[in-house]
Amino acid sequence: MDPEIKLYHLAEVDSTNSFVKRHCLELADGTLVYADVQTAGRGRLDRKWVSARGNFFGTLLMKKLPDPFLGTMVVSLAALDVLNDLAPELRVWLKWPNDLYVEDAKLAGILSEAVIMPDNSRAVAVGLGVNLALSGEDLAGIDKPAASVEKGKINPEKFAFELAKYAKMYYIMGMSCSKELLALWQSRNEVVGMELVLELTGGKQARGVACAVADDGALVLRDESGAEKSYYCGDVSVSRESVRLAWERRRTKDC
Repeated sequence: MDPEIKLYHLAEVDSTNSFVKRHCLELADGTLVYADVQTAGRGRLDRKWVSARGNFFGTLLMKKLPDPFLGTMVVSLAALDVLNDLAPELRVWLKWPNDLYVEDAKLAGILSEAVIMPDNSRAVAVGLGVNLALSGEDLAGIDKPAASVEKGKINPEKFAFELAKYAKMYYIMGMSCSKELLALWQSRNEVVGMELVLELTGGKQARGVACAVADDGALVLRDESGAEKSYYCGDVSVSRESVRLAWERRRTKDC
């Protein structure tokens, strides 16, 4: 194993993000903490994350990258590379702001949190949960469309090592050239060109075609009237047909 790949394995933990935040001083910069079982896994907006054994749950600590937004880019790009390497048939895609999807179903989610160190410096803890071993029955019990890698195809230990390897590369990029990291993340956000629904606070919705991911991370939507508006948070929903049509348009354009 590459001695510069820093892995910390736990049999069981409440949440890898919580563990990293509690032990940020002892853990080396760039350490990826992962666990066999999470008893209190969580996603954005304190949603519960299904943490069944055989799936991947991990958190990357970055002490030299104080912006959670950049941390999200590092981990999402690394996870996308690993899944494209180990399960290319799934055609996993990156969906704004922090999810990995298969068609219209969520395969992985990311939770990026700022960590205030004792000396008042800032670090970032970026958690990643990936469905590597959910059955059809498990997926049916989730309240939104969800996907999983075929059980047994990727074991969590292998995923952890490959993730740490790619994350190290993107972490270095984020420290040395954050604009390059941003440009790569923008280019791989395949939500651009798709018709979607954005769930906002207060039960409100925005509908339209995603026409860009801006340099400040905002999703730019074009509504039926042609007006464009930027959104900085919200839950994106896409239909399988919208995904199919967007990919078909890209294939036609590339030919």
